[in-house]
Amino acid sequence: MTSEPSATQQPRYWSLDILRGLCALSVFLNHWAMWSNFTPVGEGQRAIHQGLEQVYFVFMHLALPTGGLHPAVICFFVLSGFLVHAPFERRSGQPGATLGWRKYLVRRSRRILPVYWTGALLGLLAVAACQWRPVGDPLLLFHTMATPAQVAAVLGGWSCLWPEEIIAGNYTLGTVGVEIVIYVAYPLVLWVAAGRWWLLGAMVVGMQLLAVALRHIVDPYVLFGSVLVLALFWYLGALAVHLRLKHAWSVPGWWLGALWALFLGLQMTPHFLGLNMIKQLVIGLICMGGIVWLLDWEQRQDAWREHGLSRALRWSGEISYPLYAVHTPVILLVN
Repeated sequence: MTSEPSATQQPRYWSLDILRGLCALSVFLNHWAMWSNFTPVGEGQRAIHQGLEQVYFVFMHLALPTGGLHPAVICFFVLSGFLVHAPFERRSGQPGATLGWRKYLVRRSRRILPVYWTGALLGLLAVAACQWRPVGDPLLLFHTMATPAQVAAVLGGWSCLWPEEIIAGNYTLGTVGVEIVIYVAYPLVLWVAAGRWWLLGAMVVGMQLLAVALRHIVDPYVLFGSVLVLALFWYLGALAVHLRLKHAWSVPGWWLGALWALFLGLQMTPHFLGLNMIKQLVIGLICMGGIVWLLDWEQRQDAWREHGLSRALRWSGEISYPLYAVHTPVILLVN
C-alpha cells in the first residue's frame, strides 16, 4: 500500500517547540526594534528604546553574521529539514514501504499555503494603506513598494524565483517561498540522498558557490535569500535526523561551544569573499548539532516540559510559522 509517513508517527519534541518559539520571538523583536522607528518621548520610552538597542547590539555581535542571514532563519530551515525528513527516514528500509508523493504534497500545501497567503494579503493591505494615506516615512515607503508583476509572483508562491528583491509589504515571505520550492523538489532530494548523502552535500555546497559566482549578475540580497543559499541549511537538518536515527549520533555540549567560539573568531576576522557564507555555515552546524543535543536533553529533563516558561515558549513555537509570516505587515500597519 502506497502511503506517506503519517504525521501521527512523528513524536512531538517539546524542546524543539521551545527552540522554534525562541527563533520566532527573536525575529519579531529584532524587526520590531528596527522598524518601529518612532522618536521616544519621556523617560520610559527612552529607556525602552535604549534597552532594545543594547539587546540588538549584543545579539548582533554574538549571533548575527554581519550582512548575512538572521540566525533564526537559518535555524528555521535546519529545523524544517529535520522535521520533514524524520518520518521518511524512519520508514526507509522497511519491507514494502513506498512513498505517496501526492499525499505528501497535499499535506505540505495545507500546512504552508493558507498562512503564506494570509501574510501576502496583509502585506498588500499595508501597501494599499500607504498608497491611500501617504505618510512620507522612508521606511514605510521602502517596505510598501510593489509592481503588478511582483504582486503576481508573491500570490503565485514563486517570489523566490524572481530575479530581484520583492518587498510588497512582507518581504520575509521570500524565505517561505524558498520552503515551497524545497518541498516541491523534496522527492528528487530524497532520491539523491539515498545512500549518497555526500553527493547531496556536494550539490548544496556547489549551489552556495554558484551564488558567489552570480553576485555581479543578480542582486546579492536576492541571492542570500534564495534556494541557492538556504538549501544547505535544510540539508543539514535532514542529515542530522539521518545520522541520529541510522547512526545514533549524539552531540556533546563542548562541541557546540567550540563552534560558537569559531563563529566569534570569524566575527572579528577581516572581510574576504565568502566570509559571510562560512559564518552562516558555522551557525547552521550549531543549529544542526543543537537540535540533536536538545533531544538528548529533553529525555534527561522531562520535568522542564511543564515549567511555566517552557509552556509559554512551547506555545510560541506552535504559532511560530504564523507569527513569522504576518509580523512584518502587522508592524508596518501599526506604524
